[in-house]
Amino acid sequence: MKIISVRFANLNSLPGPYLIRFDTTPLADTGLFAITGPTGAGKSTLLDAISVGLYGRVPRHDRQVGEMVSRHAPYAFSEVEFEVYATDADSGEVQRVRYRSRWEVRRKTRGEDKGGLNQDAMSLVMSPSNEAVISGKEAVPAKVGELSGLDFGQFEQAILLSQGKFARFLHAPEKERSALLEKMTNVGIYSRLSVAAFEKAKEEELKTKLLQAKLDATKLLTEEERAALEGELDTLHGQTELHYQEQEDLTLCLTWRTILDQLDRQLDAAAREAERLRLLDAQLQPEFARLLDHQRAAAVATPLALAEVAEQAVRADERKLQDLERELPLLHQASATAAAAQQTAHEQHAAAQTEESQRLPLLEEVGRQDAAIAVEHQQLVKKRAAHAQEQQAVQQTQADLARQAEEITRLQTEDAALNQWLIAHSAEADLKSQLNELSREIIDLQAAQQEIAAREARRQELLKNQQATAADLHRQQTLEQEALTRREAIRQEGQPSRTEHDALLQGTTVAALDEHIDGLNAYLQGLQQLLPVARDLQKHQASADTLGAAIEREAPALAMAETAYQHLEVRQADGQRLLESYQRELRAQQVLADLNAHRQHLHAGQPCPLCGAVEHPFGADFQAETTEQERREAEQKQAVAQLEQELRQAATELARRQTEQRQRQQQLQEALAAAETARQQAATLSLALQPTPARPTEPEALQTLMAEAAEQLTAAQTRRNRIKVLSIQLEELREKFQQAKDAAAAAQQEIPRLLDRQAGFEADLRTLATELAHWREQAAIFQQTIREYLQPHQLPLPANLVFDGVLATLQDRALQYEAQVSKLKELGAKLLERSSQHKSQAEELGRRQQQLAAAAAALDAEQLALDQQRAARQARYAGQDPSAEAEQLRRGTQQLAAALTAAQQQLARQQQELAVKQNSQQELKTQLTADQATHAARQAELAAALTKAGLGSADEARRLLLPAAEAARLEQRRQEHRTAQQSAARRLTDLTAEQQHHAEAFLTALNTTELSARLHELAAADDILQQRLGAVSNQLAQDDAARQQQAEGQRELQLRRREEQRWQDLSEQIGSARGDKFSQFAQGLTLSHLARLANLRLRQLTGRYTILKTPNRNLELQIIDHDQADTVRPMASLSGGESFLVSLALALGLSELAGHKARIESLFIDEGFGTLDPDSLNTALDALERLQHSGKMIGVISHVTDLKERIGTQIRVRPGAGGNSTVHIVDVMGQETSCAAPEAP
Repeated sequence: MKIISVRFANLNSLPGPYLIRFDTTPLADTGLFAITGPTGAGKSTLLDAISVGLYGRVPRHDRQVGEMVSRHAPYAFSEVEFEVYATDADSGEVQRVRYRSRWEVRRKTRGEDKGGLNQDAMSLVMSPSNEAVISGKEAVPAKVGELSGLDFGQFEQAILLSQGKFARFLHAPEKERSALLEKMTNVGIYSRLSVAAFEKAKEEELKTKLLQAKLDATKLLTEEERAALEGELDTLHGQTELHYQEQEDLTLCLTWRTILDQLDRQLDAAAREAERLRLLDAQLQPEFARLLDHQRAAAVATPLALAEVAEQAVRADERKLQDLERELPLLHQASATAAAAQQTAHEQHAAAQTEESQRLPLLEEVGRQDAAIAVEHQQLVKKRAAHAQEQQAVQQTQADLARQAEEITRLQTEDAALNQWLIAHSAEADLKSQLNELSREIIDLQAAQQEIAAREARRQELLKNQQATAADLHRQQTLEQEALTRREAIRQEGQPSRTEHDALLQGTTVAALDEHIDGLNAYLQGLQQLLPVARDLQKHQASADTLGAAIEREAPALAMAETAYQHLEVRQADGQRLLESYQRELRAQQVLADLNAHRQHLHAGQPCPLCGAVEHPFGADFQAETTEQERREAEQKQAVAQLEQELRQAATELARRQTEQRQRQQQLQEALAAAETARQQAATLSLALQPTPARPTEPEALQTLMAEAAEQLTAAQTRRNRIKVLSIQLEELREKFQQAKDAAAAAQQEIPRLLDRQAGFEADLRTLATELAHWREQAAIFQQTIREYLQPHQLPLPANLVFDGVLATLQDRALQYEAQVSKLKELGAKLLERSSQHKSQAEELGRRQQQLAAAAAALDAEQLALDQQRAARQARYAGQDPSAEAEQLRRGTQQLAAALTAAQQQLARQQQELAVKQNSQQELKTQLTADQATHAARQAELAAALTKAGLGSADEARRLLLPAAEAARLEQRRQEHRTAQQSAARRLTDLTAEQQHHAEAFLTALNTTELSARLHELAAADDILQQRLGAVSNQLAQDDAARQQQAEGQRELQLRRREEQRWQDLSEQIGSARGDKFSQFAQGLTLSHLARLANLRLRQLTGRYTILKTPNRNLELQIIDHDQADTVRPMASLSGGESFLVSLALALGLSELAGHKARIESLFIDEGFGTLDPDSLNTALDALERLQHSGKMIGVISHVTDLKERIGTQIRVRPGAGGNSTVHIVDVMGQETSCAAPEAP
């Protein structure tokens, strides 16, 4: 990855916008350049701009990226162009490809948080084509990492090198060194893997123990027990088959007896129904007679209705003719009145037309003359208005000329005043150019002051360190004496504990005492296992007794429920068969009813459409009767439903009692089996105990033994714990003794080093004193130069040497002088312009005044001519509005014409209506004659029909006719009665035949009660068989499942043990509770690899040293000094310059380690130069100059002055007013170029 350019704006103290290109002169011509500037000027902000432009993050701190935005800046951005290698998909060639990544953010301009920052955004495009690649705050950094092969952490380690971190790493304690290395190389994952392996091994061990315990708790049947249960199961199956066959035979007999009893009851009911219908027929005869009279009168209903209609038509014709004869005289009178009104309207219209033709020409001519006069008057008014406006414009021009004269006088006065001011301030003419020179002198003075402050701070730091070293020396000497004293005191303190420890052992050993305690523990645990087994035995035996009593109590109630259920079953079956019989009869009646619909259309002598017969004996009097059958079917359905509900309730109650009884019996068997199992377990557990308990099944006796064993165990444990405490105390005293010994040795080793360190501080203080004298002399020279610049302007040198106010005052004066010069130029041009305008406007005013006088005379002549035209018109027509009078004449003529038209229309309507009424009169007379003839014919037909029906008059026929609904009801009732009689007779015959047929198939002489009792006995016996059969089957199924579970569990246990062993092996290799085992191993490997890479760079910097990782010490480095016969030296023995070279080599090595998959062609080195002494700085600069030939572009960030002399090409960050800085590029010739660039964000 190679950085090509960076463009940014409004980041920290760099408002910009700035553009720095690394691919153009002078930065492209050198492999090494410096980024220089005072502390706080914004040097590291350049690196922040590169980082945030690529990854949207800042490496130097963990704050929000938005905090980089310059205060009050409306926006900020950073745009980085970079180059990577890519393989062409077609040719396979490796090519350089350029991209441009941009980060930007804007402030909010509205809302409650106005001034806050919006969400920042990122985008990536191809360069220079600007073809979009991807956008998004998360997507762009990921894509940049994919293209370059470096994520953000690798970019920070590989390109933005922090040499200072490795300088601290070389001299840090081991614990701090581990943390630094983990942070710099990102090997923290190995610590997490170590903890995860340790925890996983513990988890797998627990899973194995839980599975083993589960398998141990599974109980299986012995082979003898299983064989006995299987034999019993076969016997029970045989008995069940016998019971089933006997139940089938009894059920068949019970069904036969039930059907026979039901047929007897149905036959008796059918006989009673036939008798009831015979009696009902006699009661219905009067109603049927009324129906016959209605049918006889219905034969004359049609002639009677036609005669009544004809009579009503004659009466209607007579009423209409009388009304028309009364209307005709009135219509004749109205027609004569309309003719007279039409004649009057015609005469009035003719007179109006004559008057209009005589007056209309004069009125039209006078109207045209009035229009011409109005036009001329309007034009004259407009001319006078224009003349008035022109007069006002001339007056305004006169006023403007007066004001211009006053302004010209004022401008001449201001011009004279400005000339006098410029003469008085002529000394400030060159002030602007002097300000740049003064600013450079001030910057040099401030730089000298910063150097003085830095060296003074360094001197204070050295004094402080010298004092701290003296205090450390005194403290080490004190620690040495205290450690020797403490060692002797510890020896005396441990003597009583050793005496008591030997007394407690009393000739035995700790191992023998532990064995005794383990034996007591085992005995007590055995008793603890035996006690719950004995308690379970008592509990199961008591439960078995309780269940046996409950089974005996429930047996009578269960037998009664079974009897009730069987009786209900029999009743329900009988009711269902009777219902089916009723349904068959109903279907037969419905068939007859369907055929009856066809019988209504049969006629004597005509063939039947179904059978073809021409005689129809049942056509007249056969009627199907289904109502009674439907009622009986519904009643029987309700009865059967009630029986089914009672049967379901009885079945539910019986099933509940049977289930509860089976559960009690199963629980009884389980309780007895559990009691037996507990008794066997107690015997087994008691045999394993030494001594064996005398009463292993009695919980009280076992509790007494447990109390005695616990008392013995407590005494033995108390003795063992005291020995353990004394052993720990003695071990702690031994450790303290060794620590005191080690502390004394460490203090003795530290004292010579501190003495050497004090001598070094004294030499550094002498060097700093010389440098301070030099920089103070330079500062005095700069101050004198600044005084010489300020003296002509009567400004003193600031007492605190803060020149912001002085520079601002001089800048204001220079700007004021330039402003006055510009103002004088503008005033002269304005005065010339105003004078020229005043002269031309005065000449134009004279010309316009002459034109106004001529226009006034012309207007007076036009007014005279208009007055003469008005007098001539008035003499010819004195009226005010001739057009209105002409319009009035036209409207009067039009109104009379409309009245004439209306009168003509009214006359036509009256005449038409009279003709229509006369025609209607003639038609009504003709219609009356025809209706009278029809009425006579209908009366004759009615008389003939009455005679034929045997009725005396029409009134008698009307009396015998019934309402239609009443007649239909009687007809339906007669049909239903006949159908019921036929159905009852047929049912009686069918039931008699069915009863005889069923009785012939004789099965048993037993009645229903006897058969039901025998079935109940068989059912009870079968229930007992089924309960035992279920218990045995369940016991065998449970044993099968337990055996299968045991086999699967053993297979799972083997797999589980292999899995546990795999994790245990991994935990032994890398696992630890704190995660330090694998982490330290990985850090050691990483440090070895890093040392190899660093040595390659170190040989480029200097051939004297080689970095060596200390054997058997994961995180410690040493140095091989080849100039001293390959002597191995500790890192602490290196001087400042040597430490810099080693730390720089390590930083470069980390760059290659982090970017091993990417080509790194740009490096930036921050930190590490400001604290070097002159000799060490020279060594560092020599090494950096050798890096110029490494093929990489290297940027070094520092505020050290010597860098300006040794590294010619620089990016210089210079602070300015208001806390802002500027960025310039300086080439090897010292020529400075601004990096400012236009920006459209």
